[in-house]
Amino acid sequence: MRLLIALFALLPCLGWADVRPAGIPEEAKYAKVDRVYDGDTLVLMGGSRARIIRLDGIDAPERDQPFGPVATAALEYMVGRSIYYFETGKNDQYAAVVATLYHSKEGYNINASLVCAGFAWWYEKYAPENQLLEGCEKEAREAPKGLWEDDNPVPPWEWRGR
Repeated sequence: MRLLIALFALLPCLGWADVRPAGIPEEAKYAKVDRVYDGDTLVLMGGSRARIIRLDGIDAPERDQPFGPVATAALEYMVGRSIYYFETGKNDQYAAVVATLYHSKEGYNINASLVCAGFAWWYEKYAPENQLLEGCEKEAREAPKGLWEDDNPVPPWEWRGR
């Protein structure tokens, strides 16, 4: 019995405990990432159906659009193999969950980080009150960073309309 108690006491030291970084909402769920589809969409592992996650409040360049592969690579780098996600809604058009993502080890907001680094636009149409994303886009434009280094970046919603 003492050995069993000692083993359970060691679990946190072995890294088996759920250690949630600071800044992640308690309601956020932990998940393993199957693949990144593009700069603002990913697929989670688990279950019999793929769970598609669409990042809330942002719109990244499409994969066939200038800067699209770079935005996709940035999201792949930030999510790594796992994330925490906080559902903010559903997108019936794509059967996706709309969510804010958080880095699983450092706890930073991935949606905002993509916009701050110039890898995505703040999607004002769907997140008009999001002051964090608004400030991030302003910062990236003024720097200029990422896609804002282009003289005339085309927003994805216009690219899709072509």
